[in-house]
Amino acid sequence: MATITKSMTFILSGALFIAADVMLPLSPVFGEGGARRDVVRHAAEFARAESAGPSSLSKNATILDGDGNVLRKGTNGWTCMPDNPNTPGTDSMCMNEPWLNFRDARKNKTKPTYTQVGIAYMMQGDSPVSNTDPFAKTPKPGDDWVEGLGAHIMVLIPDVETLKNLSTDSKNGGPWVMWANTPYAHLMIPIDSYPSP
Repeated sequence: MATITKSMTFILSGALFIAADVMLPLSPVFGEGGARRDVVRHAAEFARAESAGPSSLSKNATILDGDGNVLRKGTNGWTCMPDNPNTPGTDSMCMNEPWLNFRDARKNKTKPTYTQVGIAYMMQGDSPVSNTDPFAKTPKPGDDWVEGLGAHIMVLIPDVETLKNLSTDSKNGGPWVMWANTPYAHLMIPIDSYPSP
């Protein structure tokens, strides 16, 4: 077991004190190697998750780690998760319950069942993504590929038919519908200018 050796000499009220060498074990202070790395990793994930939304919201939200484990149970009905280190860009997100339903449905390629308006914040931006295909991993010829997107809000509407008259052009300079004509259609609302000037 690793230790730290420390000698101390100090003066207290005019008297000289010399302390003997003290052997301090490292493991209770820092934990065994893997445990300390987990603490550092979770602290970083925690900070990245909280940065996804306004601090007034994220400070009371449930915080998940990259594996979906709860790092902190929230009190306001919101959930924040860190960005995925295996994807380009910064895609941390804070979302309400309908978005959790949406994410699970997309992951499992099933139809979402949310019945309330869903709101998600992505204040740090997003990973590059197809504007038309919810499952595309890379751009295809002629696809509207969204990349370089900064801070934005995403809105789910239970009746996706009400989105029909909104723009589906991600480069229109304002809000647009992503994944139109699919069960995963939702409204994208840029906060930072997009596309960048």
